[in-house]
Amino acid sequence: MTDHLPLLVFPRARTIAPPKGNGFPMGKPHFPGRARQVERLSQQLADVQQDFSCYKGSVSGVVGGLEPETVLVIEIAGSVEDFKRAVDATDGLEWLGEWDIEDIEPDDDFYEANKKGEKTDKRLTGRLFLSLGNDQGIKELLSLWKLWEKSQKLPRYKTKWRDVFAQTLKIRRWGIEETLCETGMIDRWRDLLDPIHPAQVIHCQVEMFYRRNSAKRKQNETMIAALLLEMGGQTLSSFIDMPDIAFHAVKARLPADKVRHLLALLDSPNAEIDIQLFKFPGVMYFRPTGQSLVVSGDEVGEPGEFPEGSPELPPVTAILDGAPNLLHEALKDRLLFDDPDNLAGEYQPGEKRHGTAMASLVVHGELVDGLFSPLIRKVYHLVIMQPNPQARSFGGHDEHFPDEVFFEDRIERAVRRMFEGEGNVPAQAPGIKIINLSIGDPERPFIHTPSPWARLLDWLSWKYRVLFCVSAGNFGGDIEIGIPHCEFSALSDEHKVVHVLKCIEQQLSERRLLSPAESLNSLTVGASHADESGTYTLGQRIDLLPIGALFSPISRFGHGFRRSVKPEVLFPGGRQLYMAPLIDRDQTYKLPKKMLGPPGQKVAYDSSQQGETSKCVYQHGTSNATALATRSGTRIYEVLAELQAEHGEQIPDNLMAVLIKALLVHGAQHDDQAERALTESLKTQKNSRHFKEVMARYIGYGAVNIERVLACTEQRGTVMGCGEIGENQVHEYRFPLPLGLSGSQVWRRMVVTLAWFSPINSAHRNLREAKLELQLGGNWDKLPLKLKRVDSDHNQVLRGTVQHEILEGKSQISAYEEDEHILLHVTCKADATEKLDDAIPYGLAVTLEVAETVDIPIYQQIRARIKPQVAIGASVENL
Repeated sequence: MTDHLPLLVFPRARTIAPPKGNGFPMGKPHFPGRARQVERLSQQLADVQQDFSCYKGSVSGVVGGLEPETVLVIEIAGSVEDFKRAVDATDGLEWLGEWDIEDIEPDDDFYEANKKGEKTDKRLTGRLFLSLGNDQGIKELLSLWKLWEKSQKLPRYKTKWRDVFAQTLKIRRWGIEETLCETGMIDRWRDLLDPIHPAQVIHCQVEMFYRRNSAKRKQNETMIAALLLEMGGQTLSSFIDMPDIAFHAVKARLPADKVRHLLALLDSPNAEIDIQLFKFPGVMYFRPTGQSLVVSGDEVGEPGEFPEGSPELPPVTAILDGAPNLLHEALKDRLLFDDPDNLAGEYQPGEKRHGTAMASLVVHGELVDGLFSPLIRKVYHLVIMQPNPQARSFGGHDEHFPDEVFFEDRIERAVRRMFEGEGNVPAQAPGIKIINLSIGDPERPFIHTPSPWARLLDWLSWKYRVLFCVSAGNFGGDIEIGIPHCEFSALSDEHKVVHVLKCIEQQLSERRLLSPAESLNSLTVGASHADESGTYTLGQRIDLLPIGALFSPISRFGHGFRRSVKPEVLFPGGRQLYMAPLIDRDQTYKLPKKMLGPPGQKVAYDSSQQGETSKCVYQHGTSNATALATRSGTRIYEVLAELQAEHGEQIPDNLMAVLIKALLVHGAQHDDQAERALTESLKTQKNSRHFKEVMARYIGYGAVNIERVLACTEQRGTVMGCGEIGENQVHEYRFPLPLGLSGSQVWRRMVVTLAWFSPINSAHRNLREAKLELQLGGNWDKLPLKLKRVDSDHNQVLRGTVQHEILEGKSQISAYEEDEHILLHVTCKADATEKLDDAIPYGLAVTLEVAETVDIPIYQQIRARIKPQVAIGASVENL
């Protein structure tokens, strides 16, 4: 058998007419009748009116001259489409946004009914609507309510209020619970405040509701600056206003005495908040600022040996991180270094740890002698982080963004510098296709809606047609196993894994993705519990997940936005061991404070010893896994470039990044042993119907075997395509079926992956403007190969920007003719917009394989029927 056969490409897709039909109607939950809703909501509306009156009476100081406003929150069960139009038509109300809400507890009023109409205990989904109202707006709301209460007709353009009133769970004002409690600021301030230092200052980020009117945004800036001065605080930065992602914020310094006063008021029942800033309706959230995004421990290193540097080729890969040690033997002549803010000058010897390690992994992979070859191109490395002097004073080695700096601003500048230039500086790396971002915000786990940072990556990805590889984030907490160490250590490896998985399940709320890992267009990477370090000595350590290709015990989990698959893929993140308790009765396992050697991933490291330029250490985590994903994406680029240079294929340059995204995911698959362990540990009668979604939360689409993506074999053929598709268009691809499979009864597998970059609409709850889907000209199980879906949930794979499905079959295949094929249809629909203005770039990969021992030349038979082509890019025009 011949290995390493080149990938194949589809002929140009044919554009066909979209199918007709309206789909299936969505079911609705049970809602209470009108009389019951009047009974439920009358008091809530009265409370809103009274609370607003109290607020108006309490306004003073610099806000006193403004027209009083309040933010209304309406939570409904089910859905009401186009409610924005009804709000816009209501005088005195301004639409601010909406998002989905999940896991609503059913009660006697709101519930899902079974086919017999009986109440079930299934949790509900709903929507949360936000609008800004003044006196007139509140009066209009109450007037509409009175009409609905009396079953009278609502005015034109306002009829959606009828459905909203019928489905409303709660109506209230936005307040302290959202601005401070939900973001964790109250708990954080309680921990930060030092009673010994009454003059202490507190730093935070103030995020504002994004007003569509620029004059209103400027007015809010003036008011917040004045309110800060009024309370003895001040702004730390200029206001940031990014319309493309609807982000408006400022960094601020607050006096500790005012924060203490606020906490005292919150501890006193029925106390009135008397600090104007904390009840100003323009403020959406107070958030932490200046967080340490990466923490490097004191690790014992060893020297390494490295090959000579690479030839000059234009870079296609970028790293945004801390400064690397450019003198390290692993990085000499390997990086194109850019530091426009001279941040590298702030590092002391031994502090360039994270940037050095990430660059090492991208360039070399794990530093195992002779196992991996370095990339043939230099990597563009731009510094965006700097040392944390506060951590340095305590002997730590953290890197961060300072209090006065926005993540979003520094990253937007960095990417713009690559592709467009900055000031008089020309574009520094306009050929970049993949950007590595192995950092995340530990103070901003993903909860409801994508963060400004995530939305920024989505927008940049769309604008520049570039793929971001983003880490899911690490969990540095303890694992409580619930039984004494002596009992746990006596379990078999299989039972240890089952027990630990159940314990990790109890930590899911603490293990959410770290922003910006929820980014829709980015590829989010989790860590598998694997590395190439070989055998090792346990010492006082223990492996809590000793079998199977499971996730790393320090990895964070999904779901993503709208319960999409996140992280999409796993790459090796090192085998992370925990310290065994010194007392047998203890039930807590902690991470080691210092890495003493393997297991883990051997990486280059910055040494504090003068002249030491070959230090290496063993590290772990999703940052490492992300760097390996970026490296793999670069290797895919080289394969695509070779296809063009040596085989005459033509791949449009602006589609290279999205095709790399598709191929990176294309190599993902659930490991059988991991799947069995998760099923045995976590599957219950309650979650059995959607257990594929449960598994995806932990392992996404699975661990990637990148070698399967880079080439084909005689028994495995991969065909790829790419294009740009317009709204309501259908691109049709014909996948030829090998004649050798006709009438056979052999195991076969087909893998299909569709990836795209979508524009975003930050004002819409769905955010993603373009919804693409790969459909078949028929059902899988009725087609000649008789395939059935495995691994992923078909509905869940359609919620993000990657659809990845694995189908298998082993029953008798009916005989078919030589020209038999499967029709693959790429469809495009508008999602978070009424109309798509632009064509959407996508990449497609399809693999068909049989076992390597089966003597059927799958590759050659597919290749023979893939027609020669001019270019693989599908046009948005009729062909």
